[in-house]
Amino acid sequence: MGETVRSLEERKGPAPAGPRPAAAGRAAPGGVQIVHRHDEPFDGTLRAHQFGGVRVALVKGDGPRELIRPGHRIAPADEGVLRVLRPLTGAVWVVQDGRHGTVRAPQLICFDSTRPYKAAMPENFRLVDVTVAHRLVGLTPAEAEPLTARPWSGSEGLAALLSSLLDGLGRHGREVATSVDLLGGSVVGLTAALFAERMREVAEDPQIARQALMLQVQSYVREQLAEPGLSPVTVARAHNVSLRYLQKIFQEHGISPARWIRDERLARCRTELADPLLDHLPVALIGERAGLYGASHFSRLFRDRYGITPREFRKERDLR
Repeated sequence: MGETVRSLEERKGPAPAGPRPAAAGRAAPGGVQIVHRHDEPFDGTLRAHQFGGVRVALVKGDGPRELIRPGHRIAPADEGVLRVLRPLTGAVWVVQDGRHGTVRAPQLICFDSTRPYKAAMPENFRLVDVTVAHRLVGLTPAEAEPLTARPWSGSEGLAALLSSLLDGLGRHGREVATSVDLLGGSVVGLTAALFAERMREVAEDPQIARQALMLQVQSYVREQLAEPGLSPVTVARAHNVSLRYLQKIFQEHGISPARWIRDERLARCRTELADPLLDHLPVALIGERAGLYGASHFSRLFRDRYGITPREFRKERDLR
């Protein structure tokens, strides 16, 4: 079951060529965009889809163009996001954490908004920009550091699947706007799984290896939330580890695997209850879509987690 679309924003056309006048609070000489907010869109964003905690945007511009976030623009309390760029045409290069990576289609590259970065397009370009909250891929900013500014091949494995999906969204975003409910979940699942795969590749010590397994487990669980039989035992079996080892990994994050699975199910339900496009679905069915069967059981768990029943949550949303 995918995250649902909450908004669709569109802008009327591509960014104009050459230097742009500086917008309020933004210096933009010579095609340079200074980023203030962690999720600030590129100048030249044509349209964007919001899938729960993931934003996918199509961007077009005339190069050279630079997106820069200096350290003095980053507040200590800024939670930040991870951003994955997939060029459609042209090149993209990213500088962060002492690394410099350059990519062209179908490659991918990422950076973390909690630390200074620079993303540059030296020529005319079209790209897809994926903005994802750290929690959705199970990474803290410190844990994501080994993955930034590294080119990822888009021609094999999970990277190829994500690259192909983003290419389709970039080229046919308008046509799929009415069916992005499931596509949102695919973006989240593939992105999380790709981060897990890359973590294993750069693993240099047991702690990173455990974190890679944690990411893999979280991605698997999100894909299987609708299965009523999903449990720590089945998750451990699917990843060829003991239940005790699985519990140990989750304990390092201050939570049990059973509690994490339940919280993910409830978070999925909360996202869908907040979406007016899904008001035609009964509350009980919302619970079943996330593996929470039995209306009273679902209602009790939701109230314990959020202090309000699912029906009350949906009503209060309409009153805001």
